[in-house]
Amino acid sequence: MERTTCRSIALLAALCAGSAAMAQMPPPHPASPAAYPAQAAYPKENREAVGRYLAEGRKLAGADLEADFNWRCLISPLDKNLVFGVQHDGLVPATRVFDNLYAIGQNAVSAWAIDTPQGIIVIDALNSPDEARDILVPNMEKLGLDPKRIKYVVITHGHGDHWGGAKFLQDTYGARVVASATDWGMMESPSRGGGPFASLVPPKHDIEVKDGDSVTLGDFTMKTYITPGHTPGTLSLVFPVFDKGVRHNAGLMGGTGGGSTADAARQQIASLTRWQGITKAAGVDVLVTNHPVHMAATEKEALIRYGATGGNNPFIYGVDKYQRYMGIMSACSRVQLARMGEAAE
Repeated sequence: MERTTCRSIALLAALCAGSAAMAQMPPPHPASPAAYPAQAAYPKENREAVGRYLAEGRKLAGADLEADFNWRCLISPLDKNLVFGVQHDGLVPATRVFDNLYAIGQNAVSAWAIDTPQGIIVIDALNSPDEARDILVPNMEKLGLDPKRIKYVVITHGHGDHWGGAKFLQDTYGARVVASATDWGMMESPSRGGGPFASLVPPKHDIEVKDGDSVTLGDFTMKTYITPGHTPGTLSLVFPVFDKGVRHNAGLMGGTGGGSTADAARQQIASLTRWQGITKAAGVDVLVTNHPVHMAATEKEALIRYGATGGNNPFIYGVDKYQRYMGIMSACSRVQLARMGEAAE
């Protein structure tokens, strides 16, 4: 009996080891290489201009921003399978990034909470009411933030992955919803801004902000700027954050993704150029984005949680590095325009 039991245990262990090994194997290949997915092709591209702008962007990136250059200029426009593999829906730990700024989103898309004595401002609301209820709100509560204190939800642009949960926060907590007039129109259109969001119910039309307006809560002020390109009414933000009591200025470009048409790409280039001027004048030294993968935010947040930053908050880039990052985004928009057969001079 004992020998049989031992054999059974040994067999079970072998089976478990085999299962673990199989679990680590890659998925089976398609039937033939002809079925492999291909990178995007741009048959009308201005090859000389693409090469020139790629070289400019890579030089600007240097070693410290090379990953950002690769993602925006090469991976994102060329390899959608890799993008979807990295930027997938997934749970990540909520993190206090600054004294007053908290990451409360998920792996695919960011949401941020700014805590003030007079209440909380949330930036973006994830994909859906379910995500607002089951991800954003629990993340706030894990960090000691009471969702009943949400006063404003600021929507960076009219794609549903940024406003999908706004109606839930509006209906449940009485939060005021803020967006540009143009992107309110996107949210309220039959397509709900495009993509797989046509069935979403938008929040009740609330606050429209214009270029240069402010969202103010007590002594806290967030400046809003209209930066068309990614969408016609993309909203970009400048606001103060504090690191161990020391003030810094954060800049969130509401849509760093390149435009899907030549006109949108040209708008994006103009907006990024203007944004660089705005943020340089404001002394912006902190990078915040509305998709974690755009700046390896999830990895930076892990370093903060584990106290492995060496005393330097990884979201603090400094003014010069912030400007270089935005310069890379501009160069990559020029690359994309050249892929469409045009050149931006």
